[in-house]
Amino acid sequence: MSSLDYQAKKAYQVGMRWLTGAFVLASLSVGGVWGYDWIKNRPLTPTNAELVEVELGNIENKISAGGTVELGGQRTIKSPEEGAVERILVRQGDRISAGQELIILRNPQRETILNKKQLEIQKQEIIVERHRQKIEEAEKKLRIAQADYEGDVEDYQEEVAYKQTLKDLELEKIKAKINRNRQKVEEAKANLRAAEVELEELEKLLERGFVAQQEIDGQRQTVRERQASLRDTELELKNAQIELETAQVEPIEIQTGVNSTQVFEAEIELQQVKAEWKQSQSELERLQVEYQEESLRLENNIVTAPIDGVILNINVKPGDGVNRSDELMTLGDPNQELIQMQLSTLDAAQVKPNQKARISIIGPNEETFTGRVQNIGLQARSSGNNNNSSGQATVPATIQLDEPTKTLIPGSAVSVEIILEDRNNVVVLNTELIQREGKSNYVWVLDSENTAQKQPITLGLEGLVQIEIKSGLEAGERVISPSPDTPLEPGIPITVTPLVTD
Repeated sequence: MSSLDYQAKKAYQVGMRWLTGAFVLASLSVGGVWGYDWIKNRPLTPTNAELVEVELGNIENKISAGGTVELGGQRTIKSPEEGAVERILVRQGDRISAGQELIILRNPQRETILNKKQLEIQKQEIIVERHRQKIEEAEKKLRIAQADYEGDVEDYQEEVAYKQTLKDLELEKIKAKINRNRQKVEEAKANLRAAEVELEELEKLLERGFVAQQEIDGQRQTVRERQASLRDTELELKNAQIELETAQVEPIEIQTGVNSTQVFEAEIELQQVKAEWKQSQSELERLQVEYQEESLRLENNIVTAPIDGVILNINVKPGDGVNRSDELMTLGDPNQELIQMQLSTLDAAQVKPNQKARISIIGPNEETFTGRVQNIGLQARSSGNNNNSSGQATVPATIQLDEPTKTLIPGSAVSVEIILEDRNNVVVLNTELIQREGKSNYVWVLDSENTAQKQPITLGLEGLVQIEIKSGLEAGERVISPSPDTPLEPGIPITVTPLVTD
């Protein structure tokens, strides 16, 4: 074989290998495209699913907690004094009225003190009576002294009339002097005003340069002199007035003597015995007040009901000794039933007065009652003393039942649901039917070709098992209840199983 033939054969073999590789490569490309298209457009396998009808319903956002039953106005009556229980006038469960006697206590020591006070009062009453008799004797002695005194008074009055005439003349003389001094005061005031006016005019002229400063100084000296003159005349007037007042109150000296010593002594004696009587009377009143106080203390030994209610518990029995503030019994008003609760701080932050509540009896015979939040505490406190070993802070709250049940036992535990928020007659759907993608929410629905499609929805109030649908669904529409074992995809055929109503 020539070299040319060998090279041609070699080139032919290389070319065939290239053609074969190109053919294989082309075949693989065509097969890949065909496979991808087959996978993409292959028919989806139908899946079974239930349809749930959308309905109208009620949604509640609530918190649940435990509580303890208590009657309205429930309180523990404590002993007002030390003593012993003499009698118990009521029994546990009795209905009582405000002011009704409940327990009678006995205190022998206070009874002895009261009897002693009574004896002291009787003794003091005798002393008061003796002082009253002394007053009668002193009054009689005073009347005799006054009769003797009246005989001397007639002579005395004649001399007084004569001396009074002389005094009246003296008073008239002083009054005339006062009138003259008043005139002098008015004249001095007028002179002073004239000097002040002239001084003002000269000062104005001085400002304009019409007069000299010496003339102003001279006029000021004149004003000061007239002021001094006015003070002198006012002083003379004041002295004359004092002289008149002195003369008016100055007693008239009478030469004729009137013996009033006996009357004076009798009056002094009468005042003394009256003072002694008042003092003894005050002492009697003090003893009577002390007696009343001791009587009230004994009356305090009768324990009465502060409110209308029912006796819940009696802690003592006849013959028991009690100290002040010892607990005697517990009572409450059955017409008001309350539930005392301890809420966590997170729950308490959501609770407000007047929110609705449901109260359920814990046990096999469950019964539910309605009420409202009466009040919520303003301060959290440690619940370590409330059988809560965690010691977490709790907030006290009180629920009042709308109507008294007459069956709840005070002190018993109940279950309470506080309705924070509710919606009535709104579109609702079970929470397991809601699909969530980030901040978006949707449900699966059937389209006209019975394939699954996403339906966006807007959620409202969320309850424990249901959620309010604010938009995206209407009552009567149906949504797909997807199986947890078979995830849905948009466009997947749905074989409907029998209808389930929510």
